[in-house]
Amino acid sequence: MSATQPRSEQAFVDLFAPLVEPGYRLACAMLHDPQAAEDAVQEASLIAWRKLGRLHDRSRLRAWYLGIVANECRNARRRRWATSVISQLPAGLSVISSEERIVTGTDLRRALRQLPHDDRLVVVLYFYLDMPLTEVAAVAGGTVGAVRARLYRAVRRLRPDLVIEESLE
Repeated sequence: MSATQPRSEQAFVDLFAPLVEPGYRLACAMLHDPQAAEDAVQEASLIAWRKLGRLHDRSRLRAWYLGIVANECRNARRRRWATSVISQLPAGLSVISSEERIVTGTDLRRALRQLPHDDRLVVVLYFYLDMPLTEVAAVAGGTVGAVRARLYRAVRRLRPDLVIEESLE
C-alpha cells in the first residue's frame, strides 16, 4: 500500500460520509429490509469508489451516488425475485424482516410497494428525502418535466381521490 492510499481513502470517506445516510434511507424505502438496504448502500459505495474518476461534475455527486443506490436496490429486488423463483418457495414461507412487520400495516408503505420501481423511486426521493425535482431527475435519469409527470401519476395511483396541487415545481 502506498503512502497516498490512506489519504485517498480518507478523501473518499470525507466526500461520501454525508451521502451514506440519505442513501440508506432511500434503500430502506425501496427495499423494506434494513439488512438488504445496508448491503445495497455498501455495494453502491464500492461502485462509487471505483467509478469516482468518471464523475466530472462534483456538484452532481449526491444525485450520482443516489442513482447508484437506486440501481443497487433494483438489482437487489431482481435477485430476491430470481432466488424465490429458482427455489420454488411459496410466498408464505419467505422471511419477513422486523421493519417489514412494522410497516406492513401502514397504508402508505403498502401502497408504495405496489408502485413500479421507477415510480416508487421518484416518490421516495421527492417526498421522503425531500429532494428538489432537478436532483430527482438526475437520480432517476430523466428530465424535470418527465419526473414531474411520473411523480404526478404515481401520487394519483397512491391516492386516486386525492386532489393534487400543481405545486410540483
